[in-house]
Amino acid sequence: MTSTSSIDIVLCDAKCQDEWDNYVRESSSTTFCHQFAWRAVIEEAFGHRTFYLMARKGQAVGGILPLVLVKSALFGTSLTSMPFLDYGGICADDPEIALRLLVAAKRLQDEQRVGTVELRQCQPMAEAGPARLDKVSMVLDLSPGAEVLWRSLPAKVRNQVRKAEKSGLTIAEGGIEFLDDFYNVFLVNMRDLGSPVHDKAFFLHIFRNFGQQARCTLIRDGQKTVGGLIVLLFKDTMLVPWASSLREYFSKCPNNLLYWSAIQNGCQQGFRQFDFGRSTIGSGTYEFKRQWGAQPRQLHWQSVGAANSRASTTVSAQDGKFHAAVEVWKRLPIPVTRVLGPRIRKYLTN
Repeated sequence: MTSTSSIDIVLCDAKCQDEWDNYVRESSSTTFCHQFAWRAVIEEAFGHRTFYLMARKGQAVGGILPLVLVKSALFGTSLTSMPFLDYGGICADDPEIALRLLVAAKRLQDEQRVGTVELRQCQPMAEAGPARLDKVSMVLDLSPGAEVLWRSLPAKVRNQVRKAEKSGLTIAEGGIEFLDDFYNVFLVNMRDLGSPVHDKAFFLHIFRNFGQQARCTLIRDGQKTVGGLIVLLFKDTMLVPWASSLREYFSKCPNNLLYWSAIQNGCQQGFRQFDFGRSTIGSGTYEFKRQWGAQPRQLHWQSVGAANSRASTTVSAQDGKFHAAVEVWKRLPIPVTRVLGPRIRKYLTN
Protein backbone atom coordinates (compact mmCIF):
# COMPACT_ATOMS: atom_id res chain seq x y z
CA MET A 1 0.00 0.00 0.00
CA THR A 2 1.19 3.50 -0.81
CA SER A 3 0.68 6.83 0.85
CA THR A 4 1.40 10.52 0.56
CA SER A 5 3.13 12.91 2.94
CA SER A 6 5.27 11.34 5.67
CA ILE A 7 2.68 8.77 6.71
CA ASP A 8 3.04 5.23 5.37
CA ILE A 9 0.24 2.67 5.70
CA VAL A 10 1.55 -0.91 5.72
CA LEU A 11 -0.19 -4.27 5.79
CA CYS A 12 1.27 -6.23 8.70
CA ASP A 13 2.27 -9.87 8.93
CA ALA A 14 3.59 -11.80 11.93
CA LYS A 15 6.93 -9.96 11.72
CA CYS A 16 5.16 -6.80 12.87
CA GLN A 17 3.78 -8.28 16.09
CA ASP A 18 6.31 -6.81 18.53
CA GLU A 19 6.13 -3.37 16.95
CA TRP A 20 2.31 -3.53 16.89
CA ASP A 21 1.96 -4.67 20.49
CA ASN A 22 4.42 -2.05 21.72
CA TYR A 23 2.10 0.56 20.28
CA VAL A 24 -0.95 -1.12 21.85
CA ARG A 25 0.73 -1.11 25.27
CA GLU A 26 1.82 2.52 25.07
CA SER A 27 -1.26 4.12 23.51
CA SER A 28 -4.01 5.38 25.81
CA SER A 29 -6.74 4.65 23.25
CA THR A 30 -6.10 0.94 22.63
CA THR A 31 -8.02 -1.97 24.16
CA PHE A 32 -7.51 -5.68 24.73
CA CYS A 33 -9.18 -6.21 21.36
CA HIS A 34 -6.38 -4.39 19.52
CA GLN A 35 -3.64 -6.83 20.47
CA PHE A 36 -1.94 -8.62 17.61
CA ALA A 37 -2.68 -12.09 19.01
CA TRP A 38 -6.32 -11.74 17.91
CA ARG A 39 -5.06 -12.17 14.35
CA ALA A 40 -4.01 -15.73 15.11
CA VAL A 41 -7.15 -16.43 17.16
CA ILE A 42 -9.48 -15.33 14.36
CA GLU A 43 -7.57 -17.07 11.58
CA GLU A 44 -7.09 -20.33 13.51
CA ALA A 45 -10.58 -20.57 15.02
CA PHE A 46 -12.68 -19.32 12.11
CA GLY A 47 -10.49 -19.26 9.01
CA HIS A 48 -11.40 -15.63 8.32
CA ARG A 49 -8.89 -13.48 6.45
CA THR A 50 -7.37 -10.59 8.40
CA PHE A 51 -5.89 -7.24 7.36
CA TYR A 52 -3.82 -5.51 10.05
CA LEU A 53 -3.08 -1.95 8.96
CA MET A 54 -0.29 0.04 10.60
CA ALA A 55 0.55 3.72 10.11
CA ARG A 56 4.18 4.75 10.30
CA LYS A 57 5.66 8.22 10.53
CA GLY A 58 9.30 7.65 9.78
CA GLN A 59 10.41 4.81 12.07
CA ALA A 60 7.63 5.36 14.64
CA VAL A 61 4.23 3.70 14.70
CA GLY A 62 1.50 6.35 14.68
CA GLY A 63 -1.66 4.27 14.49
CA ILE A 64 -3.25 0.88 13.90
CA LEU A 65 -6.43 -0.64 12.49
CA PRO A 66 -7.08 -4.41 12.70
CA LEU A 67 -9.71 -5.64 10.24
CA VAL A 68 -11.32 -9.04 9.68
CA LEU A 69 -13.05 -10.07 6.46
CA VAL A 70 -16.23 -12.05 7.16
CA LYS A 71 -18.02 -13.45 4.10
CA SER A 72 -21.46 -15.02 4.35
CA ALA A 73 -24.02 -15.78 1.63
CA LEU A 74 -26.79 -15.47 4.23
CA PHE A 75 -25.69 -12.59 6.45
CA GLY A 76 -23.60 -10.51 4.06
CA THR A 77 -19.95 -9.55 3.85
CA SER A 78 -18.07 -7.10 6.03
CA LEU A 79 -14.69 -5.85 7.11
CA THR A 80 -15.04 -5.54 10.87
CA SER A 81 -12.81 -4.23 13.64
CA MET A 82 -13.21 -6.32 15.70
CA PRO A 83 -15.78 -9.09 15.11
CA PHE A 84 -17.07 -11.14 18.08
CA LEU A 85 -15.66 -8.48 20.45
CA ASP A 86 -16.87 -5.22 22.00
CA TYR A 87 -14.06 -2.97 20.89
CA GLY A 88 -11.82 -2.29 17.91
CA GLY A 89 -11.58 0.43 15.32
CA ILE A 90 -8.94 3.01 14.54
CA CYS A 91 -6.36 4.04 17.15
CA ALA A 92 -4.09 6.86 16.05
CA ASP A 93 -1.86 9.58 17.45
CA ASP A 94 -3.62 12.36 15.55
CA PRO A 95 -6.63 12.95 13.25
CA GLU A 96 -4.51 12.95 10.07
CA ILE A 97 -3.21 9.44 10.77
CA ALA A 98 -6.70 8.25 11.68
CA LEU A 99 -8.02 9.56 8.37
CA ARG A 100 -5.24 7.83 6.42
CA LEU A 101 -6.11 4.54 8.09
CA LEU A 102 -9.77 5.05 7.22
CA VAL A 103 -8.87 5.75 3.58
CA ALA A 104 -6.82 2.53 3.52
CA ALA A 105 -9.81 0.62 4.94
CA LYS A 106 -12.05 2.05 2.22
CA ARG A 107 -9.50 0.97 -0.38
CA LEU A 108 -9.64 -2.55 1.02
CA GLN A 109 -13.41 -2.33 0.95
CA ASP A 110 -13.28 -1.70 -2.80
CA GLU A 111 -10.60 -4.29 -3.48
CA GLN A 112 -12.45 -7.03 -1.58
CA ARG A 113 -15.88 -5.92 -2.85
CA VAL A 114 -17.18 -5.54 0.68
CA GLY A 115 -20.49 -3.83 1.37
CA THR A 116 -19.72 -2.63 4.89
CA VAL A 117 -16.70 -1.61 6.95
CA GLU A 118 -17.70 -1.66 10.63
CA LEU A 119 -15.47 0.10 13.14
CA ARG A 120 -16.22 -0.53 16.81
CA GLN A 121 -14.97 2.79 18.06
CA CYS A 122 -14.73 3.82 21.70
CA GLN A 123 -14.62 7.41 20.48
CA PRO A 124 -16.57 8.41 17.35
CA MET A 125 -14.83 9.45 14.16
CA ALA A 126 -16.85 11.92 12.09
CA GLU A 127 -15.59 10.57 8.75
CA ALA A 128 -16.33 6.92 9.60
CA GLY A 129 -20.05 6.92 8.84
CA PRO A 130 -23.24 6.47 10.88
CA ALA A 131 -22.99 4.92 14.34
CA ARG A 132 -25.14 2.46 16.23
CA LEU A 133 -25.70 3.86 19.71
CA ASP A 134 -27.79 1.11 21.29
CA LYS A 135 -24.78 -0.60 22.89
CA VAL A 136 -22.79 0.47 25.93
CA SER A 137 -19.99 -1.12 27.89
CA MET A 138 -20.61 -1.34 31.63
CA VAL A 139 -17.56 -0.44 33.71
CA LEU A 140 -17.06 -0.50 37.49
CA ASP A 141 -14.40 1.64 39.16
CA LEU A 142 -12.37 -0.67 41.41
CA SER A 143 -10.22 2.04 42.95
CA PRO A 144 -12.26 2.35 46.21
CA GLY A 145 -11.33 -1.26 47.09
CA ALA A 146 -13.38 -4.37 47.87
CA GLU A 147 -14.59 -3.31 51.33
CA VAL A 148 -15.95 0.03 50.15
CA LEU A 149 -17.50 -1.54 47.05
CA TRP A 150 -19.19 -4.20 49.19
CA ARG A 151 -20.76 -1.60 51.45
CA SER A 152 -21.94 0.38 48.45
CA LEU A 153 -23.85 -2.55 46.96
CA PRO A 154 -27.64 -2.68 47.36
CA ALA A 155 -28.72 -4.90 50.24
CA LYS A 156 -30.43 -7.23 47.76
CA VAL A 157 -27.15 -7.91 45.95
CA ARG A 158 -25.22 -8.53 49.17
CA ASN A 159 -27.94 -10.91 50.35
CA GLN A 160 -27.79 -12.80 47.05
CA VAL A 161 -24.02 -13.25 47.40
CA ARG A 162 -24.49 -14.53 50.96
CA LYS A 163 -27.26 -16.85 49.81
CA ALA A 164 -24.96 -18.39 47.21
CA GLU A 165 -22.29 -18.95 49.86
CA LYS A 166 -24.77 -20.44 52.34
CA SER A 167 -26.11 -22.72 49.58
CA GLY A 168 -22.72 -24.37 49.44
CA LEU A 169 -21.60 -22.94 46.09
CA THR A 170 -17.81 -22.65 45.78
CA ILE A 171 -15.43 -20.76 43.52
CA ALA A 172 -12.45 -22.16 41.61
CA GLU A 173 -9.99 -20.06 39.63
CA GLY A 174 -7.71 -21.22 36.86
CA GLY A 175 -7.01 -21.12 33.18
CA ILE A 176 -7.25 -23.34 30.13
CA GLU A 177 -7.70 -26.44 32.28
CA PHE A 178 -11.21 -25.16 33.15
CA LEU A 179 -12.29 -24.58 29.56
CA ASP A 180 -14.26 -27.81 29.11
CA ASP A 181 -16.32 -27.21 32.26
CA PHE A 182 -16.98 -23.59 31.30
CA TYR A 183 -17.92 -24.45 27.73
CA ASN A 184 -20.43 -27.13 28.75
CA VAL A 185 -22.34 -24.52 30.76
CA PHE A 186 -21.91 -21.83 28.09
CA LEU A 187 -23.28 -24.21 25.44
CA VAL A 188 -26.49 -24.81 27.39
CA ASN A 189 -26.94 -21.14 28.23
CA MET A 190 -26.58 -20.00 24.62
CA ARG A 191 -29.13 -22.59 23.50
CA ASP A 192 -31.55 -21.34 26.17
CA LEU A 193 -31.05 -17.78 24.88
CA GLY A 194 -31.77 -18.92 21.33
CA SER A 195 -28.32 -17.99 20.05
CA PRO A 196 -25.78 -20.11 18.12
CA VAL A 197 -22.75 -20.86 20.26
CA HIS A 198 -19.09 -20.18 19.50
CA ASP A 199 -16.96 -23.17 18.70
CA LYS A 200 -14.91 -24.24 21.72
CA ALA A 201 -11.86 -23.79 19.47
CA PHE A 202 -12.42 -20.02 19.66
CA PHE A 203 -11.86 -20.02 23.42
CA LEU A 204 -9.07 -22.59 23.16
CA HIS A 205 -7.12 -20.31 20.83
CA ILE A 206 -7.73 -17.33 23.14
CA PHE A 207 -6.12 -19.18 26.05
CA ARG A 208 -3.26 -20.46 23.91
CA ASN A 209 -2.45 -17.10 22.34
CA PHE A 210 -2.93 -14.83 25.37
CA GLY A 211 -1.46 -17.01 28.11
CA GLN A 212 -1.90 -15.50 31.57
CA GLN A 213 -3.96 -12.63 30.15
CA ALA A 214 -6.89 -15.06 29.89
CA ARG A 215 -8.30 -16.65 33.04
CA CYS A 216 -11.37 -18.72 33.90
CA THR A 217 -13.45 -18.73 37.08
CA LEU A 218 -15.91 -21.56 37.80
CA ILE A 219 -18.68 -21.86 40.35
CA ARG A 220 -19.59 -25.33 41.57
CA ASP A 221 -22.31 -27.03 43.53
CA GLY A 222 -20.41 -29.94 45.04
CA GLN A 223 -18.53 -31.49 42.13
CA LYS A 224 -20.88 -30.06 39.48
CA THR A 225 -19.92 -26.92 37.59
CA VAL A 226 -23.00 -24.70 37.43
CA GLY A 227 -21.47 -21.50 36.04
CA GLY A 228 -18.34 -19.74 34.94
CA LEU A 229 -16.81 -16.69 33.34
CA ILE A 230 -13.76 -15.84 31.27
CA VAL A 231 -11.66 -12.85 32.34
CA LEU A 232 -9.30 -11.02 29.98
CA LEU A 233 -6.60 -8.89 31.61
CA PHE A 234 -5.22 -5.75 29.95
CA LYS A 235 -3.42 -2.77 31.43
CA ASP A 236 -5.50 -1.69 34.45
CA THR A 237 -8.69 -3.45 33.34
CA MET A 238 -10.39 -6.80 33.91
CA LEU A 239 -12.77 -7.55 31.05
CA VAL A 240 -15.50 -10.23 31.25
CA PRO A 241 -16.91 -10.83 27.76
CA TRP A 242 -18.42 -14.28 28.47
CA ALA A 243 -20.23 -15.56 31.55
CA SER A 244 -22.96 -18.17 32.06
CA SER A 245 -24.77 -20.14 34.74
CA LEU A 246 -27.26 -22.97 34.46
CA ARG A 247 -30.84 -21.74 34.81
CA GLU A 248 -31.90 -24.54 37.14
CA TYR A 249 -29.43 -23.16 39.73
CA PHE A 250 -30.56 -19.52 39.52
CA SER A 251 -32.39 -19.85 42.85
CA LYS A 252 -28.97 -20.25 44.51
CA CYS A 253 -27.71 -16.97 42.93
CA PRO A 254 -24.54 -18.35 41.28
CA ASN A 255 -24.05 -15.30 39.06
CA ASN A 256 -23.86 -12.99 42.07
CA LEU A 257 -21.13 -14.98 43.79
CA LEU A 258 -19.32 -15.47 40.49
CA TYR A 259 -19.10 -11.74 39.77
CA TRP A 260 -18.38 -10.71 43.35
CA SER A 261 -15.46 -13.14 43.48
CA ALA A 262 -14.08 -11.70 40.24
CA ILE A 263 -14.48 -8.13 41.52
CA GLN A 264 -12.67 -9.01 44.76
CA ASN A 265 -9.83 -10.56 42.78
CA GLY A 266 -9.58 -7.46 40.64
CA CYS A 267 -9.24 -5.25 43.71
CA GLN A 268 -6.66 -7.56 45.31
CA GLN A 269 -4.57 -7.66 42.13
CA GLY A 270 -4.53 -3.89 41.74
CA PHE A 271 -6.78 -3.49 38.71
CA ARG A 272 -8.56 -0.16 38.44
CA GLN A 273 -11.52 -1.08 36.25
CA PHE A 274 -13.88 -4.04 35.95
CA ASP A 275 -15.50 -4.15 32.51
CA PHE A 276 -18.67 -6.26 32.55
CA GLY A 277 -18.82 -6.19 28.75
CA ARG A 278 -21.40 -4.69 26.46
CA SER A 279 -25.15 -4.56 26.96
CA THR A 280 -28.15 -3.11 25.20
CA ILE A 281 -29.41 -0.08 27.11
CA GLY A 282 -32.37 -1.02 29.30
CA SER A 283 -31.96 -4.78 28.86
CA GLY A 284 -31.93 -7.31 31.69
CA THR A 285 -28.15 -7.70 31.50
CA TYR A 286 -27.78 -3.91 31.54
CA GLU A 287 -29.77 -3.70 34.80
CA PHE A 288 -27.87 -6.65 36.32
CA LYS A 289 -24.54 -4.94 35.70
CA ARG A 290 -25.80 -1.54 36.83
CA GLN A 291 -26.74 -2.92 40.26
CA TRP A 292 -23.03 -3.54 40.93
CA GLY A 293 -22.33 0.14 40.44
CA ALA A 294 -21.13 -0.21 36.84
CA GLN A 295 -21.51 2.90 34.72
CA PRO A 296 -22.38 2.90 31.00
CA ARG A 297 -19.82 4.01 28.43
CA GLN A 298 -21.19 4.67 25.00
CA LEU A 299 -19.97 2.42 22.19
CA HIS A 300 -19.84 3.83 18.67
CA TRP A 301 -20.17 1.04 16.10
CA GLN A 302 -19.72 3.00 12.90
CA SER A 303 -20.47 1.66 9.42
CA VAL A 304 -18.83 2.82 6.22
CA GLY A 305 -20.88 2.03 3.14
CA ALA A 306 -23.77 0.45 5.03
CA ALA A 307 -26.34 2.13 2.80
CA ASN A 308 -25.15 0.13 -0.21
CA SER A 309 -24.83 -3.16 1.65
CA ARG A 310 -27.34 -5.93 1.09
CA ALA A 311 -26.91 -7.19 4.63
CA SER A 312 -24.79 -6.91 7.72
CA THR A 313 -23.05 -9.67 9.63
CA THR A 314 -24.09 -7.95 12.87
CA VAL A 315 -27.37 -9.66 13.77
CA SER A 316 -29.48 -9.02 16.85
CA ALA A 317 -31.63 -11.68 18.48
CA GLN A 318 -34.08 -8.86 19.26
CA ASP A 319 -34.54 -8.17 15.54
CA GLY A 320 -38.12 -9.13 14.68
CA LYS A 321 -37.21 -10.97 11.50
CA PHE A 322 -35.04 -13.38 13.50
CA HIS A 323 -37.56 -13.95 16.31
CA ALA A 324 -38.94 -17.17 14.85
CA ALA A 325 -35.44 -18.60 14.36
CA VAL A 326 -34.53 -17.74 17.96
CA GLU A 327 -37.59 -19.55 19.29
CA VAL A 328 -36.84 -22.62 17.19
CA TRP A 329 -33.22 -22.65 18.36
CA LYS A 330 -34.31 -22.68 22.02
CA ARG A 331 -36.06 -26.00 21.43
CA LEU A 332 -33.17 -27.80 19.75
CA PRO A 333 -31.32 -30.59 21.60
CA ILE A 334 -27.94 -29.59 23.00
CA PRO A 335 -26.01 -32.09 20.79
CA VAL A 336 -27.56 -30.44 17.72
CA THR A 337 -26.65 -26.90 18.80
CA ARG A 338 -23.12 -28.07 19.66
CA VAL A 339 -22.64 -29.10 16.01
CA LEU A 340 -24.71 -26.51 14.14
CA GLY A 341 -24.07 -23.48 16.37
CA PRO A 342 -20.41 -22.88 15.49
CA ARG A 343 -21.12 -23.26 11.77
CA ILE A 344 -23.52 -20.30 11.99
CA ARG A 345 -21.82 -18.27 14.73
CA LYS A 346 -18.56 -17.83 12.80
CA TYR A 347 -20.43 -15.58 10.36
CA LEU A 348 -22.19 -13.44 12.99
CA THR A 349 -19.81 -10.68 13.97
CA ASN A 350 -21.74 -9.40 17.03
